[in-house]
This record gives sequence, structure tokens and C-alpha cells, in this order.
Amino acid sequence: MSNSSPVFSQMDSFEDKAYRLIEMVNAGRQRIIELEQEKTALELEKAKLANEVTKHQNQLRQLEKMVNNSPKEFSKPTNIPKIVNNKHNDAETTAELKQQLTAYIDELDRCIAYLSDLS
Repeated sequence: MSNSSPVFSQMDSFEDKAYRLIEMVNAGRQRIIELEQEKTALELEKAKLANEVTKHQNQLRQLEKMVNNSPKEFSKPTNIPKIVNNKHNDAETTAELKQQLTAYIDELDRCIAYLSDLS
């Protein structure tokens, strides 16, 4: 019987090691599942952020297009102070001032409408 005792002891030790390995494998599998879930969540967030970037790039292009398509006189209001300061306004200068102010108001209306669409 003295020979069987060390064999049983070794079998018990082997069994303990096998259970610990099984626990480690199960813990590793659980960690893999958690990491895959995290990866999926990060991929969804990445796609969402990519969509937002695309949306903002499109908005930027539209704004650039609006700026490039705006009337050139809109950015050059040099005549208005002269017309306003001139006490002898004739019909032609008054008509020119009205035309410029109408162009400015139309441009402001387009900008307001565009900004309203963004929100």
C-alpha cells in the first residue's frame, strides 16, 4: 500500500492542476467575450463619428459654396458711407443704396434660413 499513496497524491495534484487550467481557460474565454463586446461598441462609435465628420464636411462645403456664390458687392460696402454722408442724395444714389441694402438683406435671409436648417 505504500506504493499506492504517492500515486494517489500525484493524481490528486494532477486533478487540482487540471481544474485550475479549466478555470483559467473559462476566465480567458469570458475575457475574450468581453473584449469582443467592447470592440463591437467601439466600432459602432467609430461609425457614428465617421458619419458626423462626413455631415460636418458636407455642411462646410455648403457654407463655402454659399460664400463663393454670394454677390461680390456684398463684401464691398464702400459706397454706403459716401451715400449716407452725402446730404444731396439724388435718385440714382438712393436707388443704388436701396439695391445694395436689398442684396444684403437677401443674403442675410439665406444665411438665417441655412442656419435654421442646421439646427
